[in-house]
Amino acid sequence: MKFLPYLARRAAFFLPQVLGVVTITFIIVRLIPGDPARLMAGPLVPEAGLELIRQKLGLVGPLPVQYINYLRNLTQGELGVSWYTGNPVATDLVTRLPATMELLLLTLLVTLAVMLPIAIRSVSLGKGWGKAVTRRGLFGYGMAAGAFPDFWLALIMVLIFYVVLGWLPAPTGQLDIGVPIPTRITGMYIVDSLLTGNWVVFKSSILHAILPVFVLAFVYGGAIIKVAIVQGNQLQKAAFVNFAKVCGLSGATIDRYITRATYPSVATATAVTFGFLIGGAVLVETIFSWGGMGQYAVQSVINADFAAIQGVVLVSALINLVVYVLVDLVYFWVDPRIKSLG
Repeated sequence: MKFLPYLARRAAFFLPQVLGVVTITFIIVRLIPGDPARLMAGPLVPEAGLELIRQKLGLVGPLPVQYINYLRNLTQGELGVSWYTGNPVATDLVTRLPATMELLLLTLLVTLAVMLPIAIRSVSLGKGWGKAVTRRGLFGYGMAAGAFPDFWLALIMVLIFYVVLGWLPAPTGQLDIGVPIPTRITGMYIVDSLLTGNWVVFKSSILHAILPVFVLAFVYGGAIIKVAIVQGNQLQKAAFVNFAKVCGLSGATIDRYITRATYPSVATATAVTFGFLIGGAVLVETIFSWGGMGQYAVQSVINADFAAIQGVVLVSALINLVVYVLVDLVYFWVDPRIKSLG
């Protein structure tokens, strides 16, 4: 199978999935108790004034009519207006999404570049106390990662490293108070400060990112590590590994074969974990006042901001779908069996 037909086959499911997410979100959001018009206008506005506000928010008429109007606006790139912020939802998301993406990408970087190599290496370690300690440590981490709620761990980390030890800054957002925002290029403060050579902002943004990235990597990286260890242990007994040993290949070469063979499983676990990361970022961003899309989602739910909620869910779904398409491309790259399919 060639690359482009493979990509087209996977992309054919993209639009139906997006439509399904939009439909389900539209229905669920309408079930949220509370009247956004009343919340926006206050208790003293007469019914006639509320009706005008509902018309502006697209909440007038039967649900099928509202749904059709919503789809028509989506095709034009309009996500509605947030009554809470007063801005178009698209503008709010463009402003806040880079902060969330920076947090998630740093979390995946720590997980895949630091934690994953340790896990894969533990599979190929020889006998001895080093192997036993490493495996027991990874097993204990896997158990702890599944037991600690992300918001609880975030609060504990703030208590220890800011309140008690004073090693890290207060959870006041992405930068220290008084540090100017870097020139916007990508919207990610760490990246923008590097591109512009603003080392004061770079240092401040790195320090503020340590705790939230640690919390997310610790809690959600466990699934990826477990998959890598289990898959690596199974591959140690695979026929191609035994054949490689009989042929006299070096241990380093065999380890490379095993590592490459774990990529499909690790890619799948990473894609699934990314979806959980988006949900986990909601509470973590709130605790650290991160100012990203997760904090925006919490504010939207609290204030029954229908347009904002729908926009957040839609963008989150699109990100997830893109990640799964990228995972399919990883499969195509690392698994030669896929290329042989018709």
